[in-house]
Amino acid sequence: MKNIILVSVLFLAQHTMASPVQYFNQAELPSNTRQIKLVDAEYVMMPTKTMTRAIPNCNPNGEASRDCNEVIVLEQQPVIRANISYHNSMFNDESNRASYTSVILGLNDFSNTEVNSLVAAYPGWKHPFSTAQRDFAKKHLNLHIAKVNKTIQIVDVRKSHLCPMIGETNEPARKCVEQLVYKNALTPVLVLTVTRK
Repeated sequence: MKNIILVSVLFLAQHTMASPVQYFNQAELPSNTRQIKLVDAEYVMMPTKTMTRAIPNCNPNGEASRDCNEVIVLEQQPVIRANISYHNSMFNDESNRASYTSVILGLNDFSNTEVNSLVAAYPGWKHPFSTAQRDFAKKHLNLHIAKVNKTIQIVDVRKSHLCPMIGETNEPARKCVEQLVYKNALTPVLVLTVTRK
């Protein structure tokens, strides 16, 4: 009986999750985005199966106030991650740092020689002066940018019943029940597509 209880406790303390790699060569950005640039491409390992387990003797209410769970990678799969930098034009500060988005490409899209050129520079922190990742993106990848209208849902103010906000805390009026009705609307976005040359 003691062994059964112990096994049950261990089972409850561990949670395994499988998540196959999702390949995608497109990303979306707001239409006011500027200075969009394909920076580089990396050979990375994407977790495909993980296990979350409790950290022994961890106190979530202690001074550290930390999460007492840790994620263990059980299985992983190599992919190529293409990184794109951009700036949001809503911020006019010239010192505004670039933001980044990425797309995930499969190894099968490239030859063994091309992939090996990235493997030689993996992991990137061990090769800080390598230009292999930038060279790969410049030689083998194209970035296409298209402005398109995307359908989104917004609140239909005319058909919805909105509660007035009262006081400094902007709390809704008492006994007021909001009823929101949505409608489709078009908003411009930039669709970034990465393809191989």
